[in-house]
Order: sequence, then structure tokens, then C-alpha cells
Amino acid sequence: MPKDRVIKNYTYRLDHDTGFAPHVAEGVCTLCGCKTTTIEAWAKSGSWIVGIGGNRTGKPDRLIYAMEVESNSTVAEFRRLFPEVTGYLRGHKISATASILMSRRFYYFGDSAISLPPRLRQALIIPTQGCRTVPRKDIDRLVAYLEKAYSVGKHGDPNQPTPKTPTKCGCSRGGSKTC
Repeated sequence: MPKDRVIKNYTYRLDHDTGFAPHVAEGVCTLCGCKTTTIEAWAKSGSWIVGIGGNRTGKPDRLIYAMEVESNSTVAEFRRLFPEVTGYLRGHKISATASILMSRRFYYFGDSAISLPPRLRQALIIPTQGCRTVPRKDIDRLVAYLEKAYSVGKHGDPNQPTPKTPTKCGCSRGGSKTC
């Protein structure tokens, strides 16, 4: 496999879970606007993204979501292909050329975030904000665990629903700064 096609998987801590990034609707999970210089730029079709709750989510060290990236396209292309799913982007200052990750194979838990077994906790939970790559064997263990216990899809609602006047990334931290 050419080096540029190596599929990498990522885990990161969510600072917040407002329903914007990740966003789940119509059987589709998207990530856009919060990890613009890292995961959203790096992930490819086939990558798994694992979102672990940070302290501000109210669900620290719990699995908020996991998604297998189906596509990494621009916001403009995504709006053209999936207009029924993109309404949540209106009113946010996200460039039409920004990346948006899309998945139909995801597990979103939100306010019903789950604790992971010790072996998966050790492999997937990072101690601070940021992100890191995850070996395929650990992703395979996570997927096997999830497939055994849950169906693909939405199993909860956002912990902190988007405020009336969301910021660029949909969070409630103020300003138009990207998280």
C-alpha cells in the first residue's frame, strides 16, 4: 500500500458535546469545525475516530462516540451530496473548503456515554486534550466490543446541547474561535 494510503485511526478527548461536532442526524455522523488542523485534515476513508469525554463533558473518560470515516470531503461537496443532513451547518462560519468527515457506521452515546473495559481504556483514553493515533489491533478490539453489545447508530443525546447563539464550532465557550 502506498504510504499516502496508510489508514490511521485517532482518539481524542472532547472538551464539549453540544451536538455540533460530532453531529448525528438521519443515520449519519459528521465531524466538522472542531478538529480542523488535526483529525479532520488527516483522517481518510476507513479511519476510525474515537471521541472520549473530557472533564467538561460531564462524562470524563467515557466513550462519547466512535465512527468509521466513510468520506472526507469539503463542506461544499457534502452539502451538494447530502443536503438533508447539512442544515446544522447554517449560521456557522465554516468555509466551503473545510473538511467534513462523514460516517454511516458509528456508535454515538452522548449523555449515555459508556465506560470501556480496562484493556480498551488503556489503549484509547489519553490523559489530556489533543489527539493521538491508535493501532489497528486496538480499533479492532473496540469494534468487536461495540458490535457485540450495541447496534450501529445513535444511543444518546448531546451532553450539552448547542446554545442559542453557537460559536463557530457549536460550543458555548464564546467568540468565533475554532475549538
